[in-house]
Amino acid sequence: MQEREEIGSLNNTAVIPDNLSSQLTADDQGFCEITNRILIISPRPASLRALVADLAEKCYDVLLLHHADDPLLSMVQGTIIVMDRTLELPSAAPTPWPSNGTSPVLALVTSADSAAPGEEWVQWPGPIEEVIRKIQELSSKHPALTDETLNFVFKEIILDPSRMTVTRSGSKVDLTKTEYDLLKAIIAADGKVMTRQELMNGIWGEQYFGGSNAVDVHIRSLRSKLHDDPKEPRYIATVRGAGYRLADQ
Repeated sequence: MQEREEIGSLNNTAVIPDNLSSQLTADDQGFCEITNRILIISPRPASLRALVADLAEKCYDVLLLHHADDPLLSMVQGTIIVMDRTLELPSAAPTPWPSNGTSPVLALVTSADSAAPGEEWVQWPGPIEEVIRKIQELSSKHPALTDETLNFVFKEIILDPSRMTVTRSGSKVDLTKTEYDLLKAIIAADGKVMTRQELMNGIWGEQYFGGSNAVDVHIRSLRSKLHDDPKEPRYIATVRGAGYRLADQ
């Protein structure tokens, strides 16, 4: 259930099919004790409703993104990425593969001629069963990563997504869910500046209309719990007029 909570927080930025919740709560749906992650990138996510619903029924946690350069991509490790390339023109160069360094990519293409050399692909539109079969095949080739590999580490801080825990110098740090998500996003950015807007979108979703000072309030609390001095930051540095990034090594 912890993993479901993690993905659920990210889903605020995703487009979830209108009928998905009803399908998940139907009487004939069994409880998924173990789930797998699937990240789908598509400029038209609504066109993949049936695929998303079938994956959910088969105990996949599905996250939908519109763009391959979404900063959330670096936060979701150890999952299969499905890239919708059906809108690309045959003569156009293939869209660069999204990558977070750990995830295999499956391309949805209109025909074999549209597939890039050496990439895993499946024709779409096509039988949903074939897409799921290909996903399962990729899963068998890329077994789940160990918890150690999935950990986010920065200096004395270790963030364990599988347990949703944070330690500093071996001592547990009790964070709220928002503080946890902020820390994870900043560490995952690996030194890149995360704007306040990016952080708000990633945590509360694009429909959130609160002020950017909400991020500052939670960062202030997070720093306090990490014993991080904002004047001489060891973990989280402020970039004036922009946002936050990891402090210099």
